[in-house]
Amino acid sequence: MNGVDNNLIINIGPGEAGCTVENLLRKKRGFSRALVRGLKTRGQVLVNGVRVYMRDKVKAGDVLTVCFPKDDSTELEPENIPLEILYEDADVLVLNKPAGMLVHPVRHEQHGTLANAVLFHWQHKGVKARFRPVYRIDRNTSGIVLVAGNSYAAQQLARQLDTGVLRRRYLAVAEGTPPRRRGTIDLPLALKPGSAARWTVDPGGKQAVTHFQLISKLMGASLLCLELETGRTHQIRVHMSHIGCPLVGDEQYGGDTERLGRQALHAATIDFCHPRTGVPVRINCPLPADMRGLIKSLSIN
Repeated sequence: MNGVDNNLIINIGPGEAGCTVENLLRKKRGFSRALVRGLKTRGQVLVNGVRVYMRDKVKAGDVLTVCFPKDDSTELEPENIPLEILYEDADVLVLNKPAGMLVHPVRHEQHGTLANAVLFHWQHKGVKARFRPVYRIDRNTSGIVLVAGNSYAAQQLARQLDTGVLRRRYLAVAEGTPPRRRGTIDLPLALKPGSAARWTVDPGGKQAVTHFQLISKLMGASLLCLELETGRTHQIRVHMSHIGCPLVGDEQYGGDTERLGRQALHAATIDFCHPRTGVPVRINCPLPADMRGLIKSLSIN
């Protein structure tokens, strides 16, 4: 839907007959108010090839075409940076981000980010689109980043993230061993007083829920699978540190940096429903060499 195909085709079934276009899009297809507002001002909706208004009604057998407005230009600079693409189509781009790379530029670092690389990739393909990460991971966390190719996909995937349809699982090497083989950490997080970048467990903070499972015991450490129910900044890192199992390499939250120079955290698996087709999608991303080497060095056998 980005660049090459900026339209969404909806075949009207008997259960949708008699709906106004706006009700169909909002209540039946999950369009946000902002998306509908954008269609009213800059896009258009066709029924059987004829432009219609949001108040018009549809009938069974109609073919409704949603023509999304084109993206505005972006100030981000495309840069020729290699990308490891795990999956790509017009709506979705799934990438393996290396540790050490920012997802998006910040005020004092405008180059060398995943966003710069994606814009160059799209520019090379003749696609003009904004960079829309569905979520972000820390600079020194490796693994899967999901990018929406257009406003509709972004809104649909954001809704899946909010409702738990979109699931993210991480692999991590933590110091010590959790008190149980599997469990849930439900502890609210807030910025540490006086800090702009360090988070802490705080009863007055925002709810944060992390599920963990022990995969294997290592020498003085554990290989864990962790699933986010919420997505707070540094959530896994803070939660694991709080229960006495900081991630190896995570100096900011008490981890030992002797064996690894960054937190041993990798976004390994993502599940979502494709925003256009609704088909379930699962993407896996193998561990990077530094974490494989760490696990090998700590293996008991």
